[in-house]
Amino acid sequence: MPRVRGILDRVQKYELKYADATTMSARITAVKEIMDLRYEAASSPIVNVVEVVRGIVEAQGVPSGLHGMYYAFGEMLAKAMFSHSGATLEKEVLGLKAYFTTAFGADATVLDAIITAVLGYVPTPPGP
Repeated sequence: MPRVRGILDRVQKYELKYADATTMSARITAVKEIMDLRYEAASSPIVNVVEVVRGIVEAQGVPSGLHGMYYAFGEMLAKAMFSHSGATLEKEVLGLKAYFTTAFGADATVLDAIITAVLGYVPTPPGP
């Protein structure tokens, strides 16, 4: 089964990347406290989505070699939710679903389960 980085893994990498003031510019040092808080706040929703997707794909019996495709879908869905809302978000979600089903052969029922868990409902395509 593939290993997905959790929030602790991401924070540890971040702490190593920005270890001390000698490796950081004066500007980063000045805003480090705010930067740390923003990093944790921005990483948490993505990690939560990945954990939700993991539960869904495991419950649906998706082979472990295909989990990454669904993690990517979940992350792209979360990204769309950060920047869009209303009808625009619904079109983005439908576009992502169509892209993943046609380009990667993703199971539409698994994608619907992910959309429902993350967004709360599955948008319906507009009528003719």
